[in-house]
Amino acid sequence: MSDTRVRMLAPQGAPGSAEAALPSAASDTRPFSAPRQQTLALLSRRILRDDFLRQDPASVALGYWLRSANVKRLCATFEARAAGESDTVFVPVGRVFHVAPGNVDTVFVYSWALAFLCGNQNVVRVSTEQGAVLERLLAVISVAMGENEVLASGNRFVTYAHDREVSKAFSLWATHRVLWGGDETIDELRTVPLSPNASERAFGSKFSYCAIALPTFVTASQEVVEALAAGFFNDLFWFDQMACSSPHVIVWVGSAEQMHLATDRFHAALEKEIERRGYRGDASSALHRLNYAFDLACDTDIEADPYQHEFLGVRLRDGERWRKEICGAGLFAHLRLDSLAELAERAEEGDQTVTHFGFERAALREFAAAAGARGVDRIVPIGEALAFEPTWDGYDLVADFTRRVSFRGGS
Repeated sequence: MSDTRVRMLAPQGAPGSAEAALPSAASDTRPFSAPRQQTLALLSRRILRDDFLRQDPASVALGYWLRSANVKRLCATFEARAAGESDTVFVPVGRVFHVAPGNVDTVFVYSWALAFLCGNQNVVRVSTEQGAVLERLLAVISVAMGENEVLASGNRFVTYAHDREVSKAFSLWATHRVLWGGDETIDELRTVPLSPNASERAFGSKFSYCAIALPTFVTASQEVVEALAAGFFNDLFWFDQMACSSPHVIVWVGSAEQMHLATDRFHAALEKEIERRGYRGDASSALHRLNYAFDLACDTDIEADPYQHEFLGVRLRDGERWRKEICGAGLFAHLRLDSLAELAERAEEGDQTVTHFGFERAALREFAAAAGARGVDRIVPIGEALAFEPTWDGYDLVADFTRRVSFRGGS
């Protein structure tokens, strides 16, 4: 009986074995070569012109990230690094096996795109539970493969049910493995053997939050507050608040006297932004966040308005009861602290992104040093929580996807 465990998504093909799904040798393997840059620009245009994907903000953000202008900036950074190491030649790491997360439709494209730019062959395993956005993205990539040899020759996008033997075949083929997912998924996949000389990077579960300077917020203009709410909307609602960088707590830094005024103003601005965008969540999300709030109230002194539309902002009266748990579905907690230094003391391994508003740059740098030493990876303005960067979770992905070949001597 033939092996049909692996389903080919891009290029589209008949189900088969892991070995049959492996890509052929990649063409033009120079890191950041012009053909590879042009290929990503082609994908950018395809995504941004697609009627369905244009309705999905995360896909639009991906399309803009793949634009020629952004790719050229990445290339310039790489070339500057290479120029500073005259005794080093940068080559692809070789063959990369990506395991994409199931809760963020577009993140696999960012990971793959950087590996592709660096000249690698790639196999990308996506979840068997594919939503409409993921299906459409894969269809766009598959069509582009029919027109672009650089894209078609060295890249395969596949799916298969959890199968250790299939994962083992792809892992032993790879010279580098990238794992995205929850901690349990990562732990399980790490038991699948790699080639002795292969490397690995894992991106597991993370917790993210937001910090706002109370004095700056309460004196800000209405225009500024509305812009802040628009940015927070993106951070909160894309991917149903289940991305690793989605915020789950707003930490207000300042005096207690300003807390209620600030949270009321923030809620009003967020409600206005939700109405402006016409956003409507499903009934299951509303029930989920209410159930979570009731559970939280069992052992924590909280204040909440259950009639808020599409979100639930829960005020924690006791900051010591802060639970670093993820509800999603538009629920976030409010917590007040006296200083950023106090927030830094609460940082820990497993924290990822802190979005911010209203702080001086020097204070943010000091916070970055203190909180980063404890585990925080990113500190970015509100509205940029989900903006993908080549440095992710503190790791340089371009460095992961390339090897340095050093040489000495010669005349």
